[in-house]
Amino acid sequence: PEGPETVPLNGKVLFTKGGKVLDLADHSVAVQFESVENPQMQAFGTILEDGSFSMVTQIDTRGKPGVVPGAHRVRLNTDDSSARYVNPKFLNYATFGTTVKAPAEKDVVIEVWK
Repeated sequence: PEGPETVPLNGKVLFTKGGKVLDLADHSVAVQFESVENPQMQAFGTILEDGSFSMVTQIDTRGKPGVVPGAHRVRLNTDDSSARYVNPKFLNYATFGTTVKAPAEKDVVIEVWK
């Protein structure tokens, strides 16, 4: 696919207290990244039943596997009906407070709670 260079990025969502990752998977919650250097570059990773995800960068209407190199802000992308499965702070880049660097040497672990 066209678009910027991307590097593979996989990870796992982990609940440290309360909540179940299965609830996120069952309600199509995704991990969303926003490039710090280039905020219009957004990437999404659908959360699977075991909490794992693989990021795909949105380019126009298509997806390109991986993320652009550099730092990324993180949030969970939910609709209103599934937002209740996780603490609201994780739905917003500013309050989530985590940055992920790509390329990553190992799978990224995203810790959340309810």
